[in-house]
Amino acid sequence: MAIDTDQFMIDESRYGTSDYAPRRKADFQRDDADWPRIETLKGNIDSVTLDVLEWALEAAIDEGEAAVERTAVSTIIREQHDYRASINTLDCNSVTRVSWAATADPIRNYFSLDQINPGDVFLYNDIHESSATIGHLPDFCVVVPIFSDARLIGFAQIFGHCNDVGGVVAGSWPLTSTTVFEEGIQCPPIKFYDRGQRNEEAWKIILRNSRYPDDLRGDIDAFVGAARIIQRRVEELCRRYGTDVVEAGFYRIIERCEEIVREEALPHIPNGEYVGEDFLETDGIDLEKPVKLMLTVRKDPDKLIVDFAGTDPQTPGPVNWVMDGRHYSKWLGGFVKAQVPGMIVNEGMTNVFKCYLPPRTVLSAEYPAAGADRMDCMLRMIGAYTAAMAKATNGQMVGDAQCIQLYGFFGKDLDGKDFLYREIFGAGSGARPFADGTDTVDLVPESKNLPTEFIEQRFPVLVRRVGMFQDSGGPGAFRGGLGYLKDVEILVDGHFLTVSYRTIFSCFGVNGGMAGRSGGALVNPGTPQEQHILYKREAIPVKAGDVVRILTPGGGGWGDPLARVPEMVRLDVQRGLVSLGRARDDYGVVLQMVDDPARRYEVDEAETETLRADRKASRPPLKMINRGPHAEQLIREGRITVSDFDYPAQFDEAAYLEAVAS
Repeated sequence: MAIDTDQFMIDESRYGTSDYAPRRKADFQRDDADWPRIETLKGNIDSVTLDVLEWALEAAIDEGEAAVERTAVSTIIREQHDYRASINTLDCNSVTRVSWAATADPIRNYFSLDQINPGDVFLYNDIHESSATIGHLPDFCVVVPIFSDARLIGFAQIFGHCNDVGGVVAGSWPLTSTTVFEEGIQCPPIKFYDRGQRNEEAWKIILRNSRYPDDLRGDIDAFVGAARIIQRRVEELCRRYGTDVVEAGFYRIIERCEEIVREEALPHIPNGEYVGEDFLETDGIDLEKPVKLMLTVRKDPDKLIVDFAGTDPQTPGPVNWVMDGRHYSKWLGGFVKAQVPGMIVNEGMTNVFKCYLPPRTVLSAEYPAAGADRMDCMLRMIGAYTAAMAKATNGQMVGDAQCIQLYGFFGKDLDGKDFLYREIFGAGSGARPFADGTDTVDLVPESKNLPTEFIEQRFPVLVRRVGMFQDSGGPGAFRGGLGYLKDVEILVDGHFLTVSYRTIFSCFGVNGGMAGRSGGALVNPGTPQEQHILYKREAIPVKAGDVVRILTPGGGGWGDPLARVPEMVRLDVQRGLVSLGRARDDYGVVLQMVDDPARRYEVDEAETETLRADRKASRPPLKMINRGPHAEQLIREGRITVSDFDYPAQFDEAAYLEAVAS
């Protein structure tokens, strides 16, 4: 519901009741003797100095993350960049770009300021004692305090997804756990180093709980070394500009983020209320019951609120996310960069883009809820937000995507040693209102697919094929990106695991676009022994010589597929991205083979025009949100409900053709 008035204001008082959980699980107000001086100084920092400080801090983050990449051991850290670094103020507000999670809040909760000393290093991974900063146990966080002029001014931290931290399955990602106790070792915030001396007894316990202690040792050591690099770079800035100036700069940088969002991003979004939903296929326990995420975007000239009322309660299975509104503000708020490219998203976002959650939902789960597979919620939350914003902007929003998948093999290698080969895989991103989606992209920034040579040197597998999953991108005036197709042969008896989220549901299309194709896996495809794998699976037995085909889903399309420029369809067919059959069935484009190796096909313009006219005359109205056949069936059966039906597509074919021509 759009509201065309600048006088529309949201009453936030409803969110202060017991119907909603606190927006931040911990809060640390500055009332120390240094604060009045710092607060006054931050208003006097000139813009040039502030720019230097801001980008020097970002450079420190870049250097710390590069150090992790060079020194870590496990593939999921070293090759796939599943880690993040950040800098926090003394009161645990993020100064540098959003690191998704992992702040110093739990350190302040567990330790008073007079217990934090130079040379200390803190460590934690306990999802229920992390003040909503860690989502599942494989994510260990290292925090290093930053001192200058004999006082604590902030924290450097790095968290990353470690290979194995114990629990009931190799890799510590159980898909059927019902409590956190099944998922691995829980390490509450501890002093890992006390004034430079490592706690060897605690280190022994942590390593003893991992199936692959060498990996864990190498990764956490890499985190410590990298966090200390960040600490040193901030201390160098303090010596150059003065401690007070740097600390005041922290807070001014946060304020600048808030100002940019309010002044430059919010005006792009109409005032009003918009509802979006998305669905997890299963919680891992009940395979017949999807899990609903629902949010209402409420926007006025001063702020944007995301209200998660209507989201399903926390589940028996491990898809729960143990977070709070403050974290989700930074997670979803990162998409504001689409309106203001180049801005730094930090704690300032949470003062303008505010998320509120009822207690004990699947997004605000409480102890001892299982949370190993919380990544499903991470991605479906984006889907629900995308659906709401598509309605808010009359369809000027990207199609849905599912751009993190995970698969792997484990067992004994040819020498009888335990191995775990895992890869975080990308998929097709959603089509945009101005271009096709990106093929085979990973949501994790700077993540890389594992090179074949790297895999085959380290694990008892052969990579038989890597390519595009043909026809997986959602048809549209702009096509959704394609997912991966990868064939892997295992050379020993072992087990295959897959963490796949769009195997029966599809990535939805927007503004007349169609849904993308679902993913999944096939064991021994094309043979009498073919086995189709749906949902997430922990341990599927495989024999030496078996081939597993991993398929990742395509992104949703944008705009009317029958308006797509026929030459664009011809090029997709020539490149092998779209088949001849789907060119005709989805796009209404008829192609004829020609005796020209450079082109191979030509558009039959007369047949195409006739076919498209017939299709347009007989089809139902285009939808703003097209969720694909499985979701549509569940809607008809009353098993899921959505708010999509009051929003028909707003696709403008003439404007689209003009944009393509230009």
